[in-house]
Amino acid sequence: MSIVDILRSDGRVSIPDATTRDVAARRALAIAGVVPHALVTPSTRAALATCVRDAAAAGTAVVPLGLGAHRALGHRPARYDLALSTRALTRIVDYASADMTVTVESGVTVAALQGVLAREGQWLPVDPPLPEQTTVGGLIAADLAGPLATSQGRVRDLVIGTAMTTADGKEVRAGGRVVKNVAGYDLMKLMIGSLGTLAVVTEATFKVRPRPQTTRLLVLACADRPAALALASRLAELDEVALAITLLDDGDTSPTWQCLLGGVAADVDVVTTRIRAAARAASATVAYDEDGAAPAAAARLAVARDLSRTAADVVVRAATLRTRVVDLAAAMRASVDDGARVRARVDPRAATVTLALETADAGAAIARLRAVATGHGATLVVERWPDALAATIDVWSPLPPALPLMRRVKAALDPAGVLAPGRFVGRI
Repeated sequence: MSIVDILRSDGRVSIPDATTRDVAARRALAIAGVVPHALVTPSTRAALATCVRDAAAAGTAVVPLGLGAHRALGHRPARYDLALSTRALTRIVDYASADMTVTVESGVTVAALQGVLAREGQWLPVDPPLPEQTTVGGLIAADLAGPLATSQGRVRDLVIGTAMTTADGKEVRAGGRVVKNVAGYDLMKLMIGSLGTLAVVTEATFKVRPRPQTTRLLVLACADRPAALALASRLAELDEVALAITLLDDGDTSPTWQCLLGGVAADVDVVTTRIRAAARAASATVAYDEDGAAPAAAARLAVARDLSRTAADVVVRAATLRTRVVDLAAAMRASVDDGARVRARVDPRAATVTLALETADAGAAIARLRAVATGHGATLVVERWPDALAATIDVWSPLPPALPLMRRVKAALDPAGVLAPGRFVGRI
């Protein structure tokens, strides 16, 4: 069966070759310069399963995507025959606000889901980059997270059930729709962060939480980079009332700490006092203090820290121990060529450093940053790079000791290499 036949099996979108009028739609889903031969957008989970089953029978490589906002994550696919978009799967399947669980199809965006939950005074405490372009399926497949993860947990802490289509087109479920249900728990966790290489997530159930009673956003302006980093250890000690703590350094203005607080009003006031005292001790000033405007404050904070919105040639993220993050941040920043435009983000509690660079020599910059990370015992993930480096780039370093096991899992669940071949760690 040809790709043309596979696409016609659903009939919603039909782009059989590069000569069609929809070639621009395929190019919009290119990964590291590789354009899919075809695109399909199934309107139902059953149609998606049929598409995957027919693709497997035809020996067609399928790369699952939502809206494609985070398709740059991971390696360039070894084969990219069919882009399979879940963007049409947008049903809110079940929302039990009293039980604080919600089940949605994988094409629902994070921003849309938050809007539904907000009407009941609830939220899903995740803050991925580009939430308005991030689908639930993409959130799970890429294990996307932001500074909220330190206080609120990552996706794996919030998802309690999934439905998925396997590489042979079978629909299976893991977990359930109630918090105490753990059937299929391990299979569900395997999907998180797998970049669609093991199965296509079509539905997810999350446990949600009440929105904070009150929120507060404080911005601390520091005299220079050393002064800003000196605050890291004190801010890292703040408890869960500090929802997100992030240092932003764009190289043009003074470095600033963005502190988003949330919880009971009295607790927020206590933590605010502690932050102000820490700022005075470090000769930092409170440049901004907004109380009680959760949506607006969180939105401004998300845009400010989101390096996905920059025009950088290279984005890298390093993770280490809390005791090493300040030294790592300083060393990474110092290793960058003076001619490069650099934006940096430091999360002292997650112990991560993210750099976005505009540079003429991306390969050399990545090599220097990887060497610095290795020297500080940190892991490094290259999240963006020029297409010219795609064939040789090592996205993850060092490779995990569990890589042989990961290869066996891939071979067991997708022996024919149908789903996103070459995209994951070690080019699995």
